[in-house]
Amino acid sequence: MRRFSVRFPRLVASLVGGVALSILLAPALSTNAMAAGMPQMDFKNPLVIAQIGWVLVIFFCLYLAVKYFSIPQVEQVIHNRRSKIDGDMDSARQAKAQADKAVEALNKTRSEAAAEAQAKIDTIIHETRVSSAKQMQELQARLDNETREAETRIVQARNSALKQVDQMAKDVAQSLVKQLLNEGVKDEIIDNKVQQILSVKS
Repeated sequence: MRRFSVRFPRLVASLVGGVALSILLAPALSTNAMAAGMPQMDFKNPLVIAQIGWVLVIFFCLYLAVKYFSIPQVEQVIHNRRSKIDGDMDSARQAKAQADKAVEALNKTRSEAAAEAQAKIDTIIHETRVSSAKQMQELQARLDNETREAETRIVQARNSALKQVDQMAKDVAQSLVKQLLNEGVKDEIIDNKVQQILSVKS
């Protein structure tokens, strides 16, 4: 707009100069103009000179009006518009900076939350492993106790069964000897034989 405010006075000056030059050349051109049938170019006529004067006055008034009234208003409008655009750009930059800070804070919060969640998961896994190991130890100890108790019961049952088998074998042997020999045999002899047989089989 400042270029326009500089060029417009030059344009008006050029027009005024052109009109002034035509006035200076008017005596030389008036004869030819009348001969060619152009009375508006008869600069010897006072009406034509008056018209040219009014044209100069109008151009000068237009020049003053444009320079001191129109151009300042246009420049003020452009200045206000530029100021508003600059203000909007500053607001946009501030909003972008705040948005960037908000995004950065969000990313930081998300990272911290992820790290805290991972730490809690690791703690839970560790506690679960410790609890599982403790339960396995307790279960293994209980199984060992039950196994020892079962082995003790088996040994007791085996010993009891062997005693019963021993007594049954003695009774059967005594009964067979009586049937075969029609007489009894000492219990000590039968006990020794039965013990020898059981020891050999075991």
